[in-house]
Amino acid sequence: MNKRVEIISSISGVIFLISGIAKSLDISVFSDTIASYGFENLRILSPLIILTEVFLGLLLIFHIRLKNTAFASTFVVILFTSIYSYGLIFKGIEDCGCFGKITALNTYPVFTFIRNALLTGMLVYVWRESENKPIVNEWIIGTILLLMCLTAFMSGYTYRNIGRNEKFKAIAIENSVLKEFITTSNDFTYLVFAFTYSCPHCLNSIENLKQYESSGVVDKVIGLASDDSVAEKRFREIFNPDFLIKNYPAETLFHLTNSFPQAYYIKNNSIVMKLSGELPCSYIFAKKKMGLYKK
Repeated sequence: MNKRVEIISSISGVIFLISGIAKSLDISVFSDTIASYGFENLRILSPLIILTEVFLGLLLIFHIRLKNTAFASTFVVILFTSIYSYGLIFKGIEDCGCFGKITALNTYPVFTFIRNALLTGMLVYVWRESENKPIVNEWIIGTILLLMCLTAFMSGYTYRNIGRNEKFKAIAIENSVLKEFITTSNDFTYLVFAFTYSCPHCLNSIENLKQYESSGVVDKVIGLASDDSVAEKRFREIFNPDFLIKNYPAETLFHLTNSFPQAYYIKNNSIVMKLSGELPCSYIFAKKKMGLYKK
């Protein structure tokens, strides 16, 4: 096997490995993405998809049965690209969800197609030029088993059913990272919404978010966004937001969260509720808030 095949195979494997591990960090984000495509019943397959990606990535990195592995990997990339194309064309979903909660790695559609085309080309090259020589030793087997087990553990640890109410202990603003971003008054209630201008789950939440202040559910809505002047201009033209938005560099906003969208309900200068994923309408939130204070 020539060095070029080995290098291209390893690069392809690293992409698969990063994609799978990134999804496992919060599998519910990937599960929600599957549901947003209209495949609600298939979200249960999200752990299997993640483990498949990691397994293929490891086989490519260690050059194990490369002809078969490259063929299977090519099929997976084409399948995922086809599903993404369907979501983009028919449902307006721009987030491929390729890297789970690490929103910064989930690029615009054009870059997603370019990346997948390059990856497909590399895999086809590996398939054509490689042989099915199994190169396996105890060290390789142990490494594969260890990483597969760690991925399975992370996937299980971060899995949660959508709509499940999470217990949250109130945190004073002064003891939280939010103090770096906002200043609050004890006399007001707030909803702080951390988002990016290109995240589809964030964009799907905006019209609901605009109801919170106008309906009186909270006194003030504050948006914390990842700075992107081009995307922000488009965002403002489409949504005409009527709430305050404070922009920060991505690395600064990541001090607060790297999972978007993320909302924080603040009362008496304390965070009393945190909501992950797409924001419910103000009516549903009001019911959830009432339940929070029931004895």
